[in-house]
Amino acid sequence: MEVPKNERFFGPDASIVLVGCRGAGKRSLGFMGAMHLRRRLVTEDHYFEKATGLTRGKYLSRHGKDAFASRNIDVFKHMLDSNRTKCIIECGMTSLTEEAQAALRSFSQANPVVYIHREPEIIVRLLDDTEAEPLLEADKTHRSCSNLEYFNLYDSSSGRAGSVSGTTTPSDVQPPPPSKLLSARQDFTKFLDLITGKGGTRAWLETPFSLDAIPPEYRSYSYALRLRLSYLIDMDLEWEDFEARGDCVELIIDTWPDDLLTIVAEQVALIRRKLGVPIIYHVEENPRGERRRTEEERNRMDTELLGLGLRLGVDYLSLDLQRDATLVNRILRHKGRSKIIGNYWYMGLGSLPWTDDRQLENYQRAQALGCDIVRMVRFCTGDSAVERLEELRSRIQDTIPDPKPPLVAYDFSVLGIRTPLQSRILNPVKHPAVENERDHLATVCTYSNSFEQLFHNFLLDPLQFYVAGANVSYSLSPTMHHAAYDFSGMPHTYQPHTCTTLDELNRICTSDSFGGVSLAAPFKVAMMPHLKIKSHHASVIGAVNVMLPLRGRTSFILDHANSRNKAGPAREFYGDNTDWRSIHTCLRRAITPRNYVQPSKTTALVVGAGGMARAAIYALFQLGCRNIFVYNRTVANADAVAAHFNDWAATQVFGPGQGQPQVNGSAGPAGQQHQLCHVLPSTSQPWPQNYQLPTMVVSCVPATSVDGSPPADFEMPLQWLKSPTGGVIVELAYEPLVTPLVAQMQAFRDVGGSGGGGASPSWVVVDGLEVVSEMAIEAFELMTGRMAPKRLMTETCRRAWEQQQRDASSAS
Repeated sequence: MEVPKNERFFGPDASIVLVGCRGAGKRSLGFMGAMHLRRRLVTEDHYFEKATGLTRGKYLSRHGKDAFASRNIDVFKHMLDSNRTKCIIECGMTSLTEEAQAALRSFSQANPVVYIHREPEIIVRLLDDTEAEPLLEADKTHRSCSNLEYFNLYDSSSGRAGSVSGTTTPSDVQPPPPSKLLSARQDFTKFLDLITGKGGTRAWLETPFSLDAIPPEYRSYSYALRLRLSYLIDMDLEWEDFEARGDCVELIIDTWPDDLLTIVAEQVALIRRKLGVPIIYHVEENPRGERRRTEEERNRMDTELLGLGLRLGVDYLSLDLQRDATLVNRILRHKGRSKIIGNYWYMGLGSLPWTDDRQLENYQRAQALGCDIVRMVRFCTGDSAVERLEELRSRIQDTIPDPKPPLVAYDFSVLGIRTPLQSRILNPVKHPAVENERDHLATVCTYSNSFEQLFHNFLLDPLQFYVAGANVSYSLSPTMHHAAYDFSGMPHTYQPHTCTTLDELNRICTSDSFGGVSLAAPFKVAMMPHLKIKSHHASVIGAVNVMLPLRGRTSFILDHANSRNKAGPAREFYGDNTDWRSIHTCLRRAITPRNYVQPSKTTALVVGAGGMARAAIYALFQLGCRNIFVYNRTVANADAVAAHFNDWAATQVFGPGQGQPQVNGSAGPAGQQHQLCHVLPSTSQPWPQNYQLPTMVVSCVPATSVDGSPPADFEMPLQWLKSPTGGVIVELAYEPLVTPLVAQMQAFRDVGGSGGGGASPSWVVVDGLEVVSEMAIEAFELMTGRMAPKRLMTETCRRAWEQQQRDASSAS
């Protein structure tokens, strides 16, 4: 059987075109995409002016409507033809014309053409009411000339909708404030990673134990949270309630409301933004509440809805291989980079037994068609022993040649799936508070009770986790981790272990029940030479904060990663650094729009020179900051840290992906040799000339020194606090929570910056509890390989700290 040719698999450097109506956010997304993919941003307005020497308005007034229309379409076609690789191309309203759409259809044979749209009410808010309605209607024609689709959800973190839209003139092209469009940037860059196929590879190379690096079908165990469209349209839970309820979400299109395509696109966007997990997209054959339709009508609607899933770039598309062969082949030809789950469903009485040779033939057909995963499900009434499915698995293993797509197979009845242990991956689960009408696949199984069974059946083992260092007795991490263990159904323990030598640390790490350890001072740098494998981030930073045992039976990293939650001897270890990502997250959330990072201008200050300071410098680099100053009481230590990162930065290219993208061919910072880190020898000196005052400050001074000496009571010199736009202060210490620096900034802000020489009081202070919550979340996911219940862990952190304060007050 011949595998259908994938007609939507584009070259890695193929230029990406963005089309859509005004106010959809193409200009902002284009800039974000160019920065993320390290590409040149080409805008239609600027290209026209460059080609003709006149702006559109001037050309129209000088040459008239007909001449303008003719010249405009010629320039549009030339823009596409001359920028076929390594660009992000943002189209204006020319894309609404028939000639331009014909050119885009031709261009889409070899390039992604992405239709950008958003909530109609946001467009109406941005545009004049009389203009918005016809424009929105005309905008729908963009589906006919594009091959991908992105629903640009309104970002509630924005000051106002569309503040950086596609309506600017060429001379006004500016990068969007990243913090103002924080959620949109995260969503869109992940979308680009999906359609270019680069995200998973990059994550694997950088941090092979991360959730992003290992797809659900290759994890030791994984669960698919089933969510029906009919429920999501009017759901009675908050999106946060679904957090960490599954490794992925299966979105089931089971109803056809008005404006169905837009509603589905919006729900896909909401799942990506609110839950951040891969999506399995499934179109139900007999949607509820729909009139009976002819086979031709059903096939047409199925084709449109399944095609929409591929246009949206979903991670997985569920395809029933028992449907019309023409439909199956069409979907396989247009799969792009979405993975296809080939389904065989036997839903009624008398379902095909697992022992029937046709089940083996079904698997072979799915494999021959090029399906990435095979899912086989049958309704049972006690007519098949559990062992029969294992016999089928053995036959597949013994008789089917490699490569064999992963198999998802289980029985189900009116009470739910027969046992969640039948299938190791993509087990269907539900939220415990959701009633799943017409859904017998997951009526009793939830993620926590299914995962808990693995421990009850001794397939996974209770382990001991630690936070280790010189001063960890007051750590809030144990409380947060235990809350997450209870939520996920894990019988692990997590406890502080006070120690200062590697020999002391080794005593806990060599136990068969050792699961992992969060490292504090003095181990973050000292542990580096003793690790078998380190993540890319840890290697660059030169410090680790999480250490895991390597228990895989082979030398493959995936085998080691999938051995988490299992006991056994371990003599070698993996090290990673999640401190930088925690600091990065806190900075991104707190940076105000006025202080968005501009690589050539933005300046940051890191206080300290230990492992956390290294993580802070790396986080600032990942944010795009290229002017980082380091202050430490011991200048020699600051010099060493600065030299480490300057040596590393000298090997990097400050290209568009790490600095600012080139806009319409403008010269960017690519190839510049630049010193990343500078040392400040004293707090008494003025801020160095030729550098802006810092707008990001990260204090990495420990609350208590390792040697027991008094903590370093750092406060910002007033002459360094004169940024006219304020900035963000991140304080890593939380014991006490109000450190001298936090107290200083609170007072400084409350009195309006008096005594600061007219400096802005607009400083955002991020306290240590926010940072330590993020650190615990990152560590939990790395240690267990499971998604963290972030909201629960954050709330637990605050409550635990408050309880510590009450206990301390009572004791005194």
